[in-house]
Amino acid sequence: MYPKDRHEIADTASELLRVLSNPKRLLILCYLSDGELSVQQLQVATGLGQSTVSQQLAIMRGEKLVAARREAQSVYYSLESDEVYAIIGTLQGLYAPDPDEFRRLKKAALSS
Repeated sequence: MYPKDRHEIADTASELLRVLSNPKRLLILCYLSDGELSVQQLQVATGLGQSTVSQQLAIMRGEKLVAARREAQSVYYSLESDEVYAIIGTLQGLYAPDPDEFRRLKKAALSS
């Protein structure tokens, strides 16, 4: 039974990593790691088109990585997966060791 458990873990982890391997999805998740954002806010922050952001969010929503909430005519997204939150935190620690700098860049992108 022990090897099967490891196989299941490897299968689950590799599926998550497959979804995260898309740079556009990873970028969106990085922005969502600090809290809920609308599609329009994500579009401005990432520089991606509305259809691209929506398409990537739909994929991640289908994988239960993000949750959606409608308010009036806007849809707001947030991280739904604790695993994704942990992975994003690890990646930011490795590749963007100054979290304040990342937050400053995010704030600047959203206010422009």
